[in-house]
Order: sequence, then structure tokens, then C-alpha cells
Amino acid sequence: MNTEIQRRQFISLKSLKEDGYSLYKINQLVSTGKLGRVNRRYYENMEYNGEINDFYAVSAYSDEKGIICLMSAAVYYELTTERLHQIDVAIPRRSRIPESPAWPRIQFYLFSDQRYKVGIEKVNADGNSFYIYDMEKTVCDVVFYRNKLGFEPAVEVMKNYMNQPNRDLNRLIRYAETLRLKTTMKQFVDILI
Repeated sequence: MNTEIQRRQFISLKSLKEDGYSLYKINQLVSTGKLGRVNRRYYENMEYNGEINDFYAVSAYSDEKGIICLMSAAVYYELTTERLHQIDVAIPRRSRIPESPAWPRIQFYLFSDQRYKVGIEKVNADGNSFYIYDMEKTVCDVVFYRNKLGFEPAVEVMKNYMNQPNRDLNRLIRYAETLRLKTTMKQFVDILI
């Protein structure tokens, strides 16, 4: 395999074809154990020796619809000290929940179109990439799902967000208005200020 492909942990069939690999050659790589088939569109590079990050698996297993959200995104932004046993992933409400791997454990959340489309960022690292909600959207989602996640984690995330030097309160309030969470968010902000 060429060096560009060796740098990626998960590779799409489209990328392999663009790099000149035929289906016959791809099947040979699978049978020799150099590639592992994830689904119809993605393969895992079994010879990958870069930094292993569970977030890279999300795009492959969710067909690029999955976005890191809730407590997983809060851990990424260092808004919580919680140790996670799963990756929280948002997918559009009308999507079929994909089959997830044994590891990393992925918990899928069905978000409405309005909630799903706000605040998406793409993170690129060493040829690998994943989608994650920005910090303000993460705070809004954790506050919105506070009854499901627990009140204490929501307060911890909000406190840590307020202590961030790069926080954007205007964006936070704008997202809260868009997601119909403005009153609750103002109560959280007032308590913590």
C-alpha cells in the first residue's frame, strides 16, 4: 500500500479506488490481512501504526453521518473529568442505526434535523478525520439531555465551559435560541456567574 493510505486507520472504498486500487487488489489486501472490511464502504488498515483514536472509527461505522456529541465531545474539549465507556454519536433522526463494533462501544443518538445540523466541525489529524460538535453546541446538548445524562455532569460541563478562555457566550446563546433552550441555558449561566 502507498504511504498516504498507510497513514490512515480507516479508508473508504472511494479513496482506495482514487488511489488506483481495483476491487481485485482490494480483495487481495483483505485476504492477506492488510485490510479489514468494516462495511460496504470502509476498510480498516490492519497495518496502521499511528496514534489509535476511537473517534476515527465513528465515520467508518456510521457511514460519515456520525458526529461525536454529548459527553464524548465534552471529554474532547476537556469540559469534564468523566471516564467514558462508550462514544456518544449523533445521527439524523430518519437514519438507520448502524451496526457498531465490539470496540469501541458506540452509543447512537437520533437527533432532529435542526439539532443535528448546528455546530459541526471536522477534525483532521495525520490523514485521519472525524466530525464533532463545537464546544458551544456540546454544552447546549449536555444541558438539553441533563435528565438522561445526569444533572451533576451538566453542571460540571457548564462550570468548566465558563472557565474556558476561548468560550463564546454569544454563540452559546444563539445556539440555545435555535435549539429552543434559551430559558434553561440562561438559568444555568445565571447560577454559575
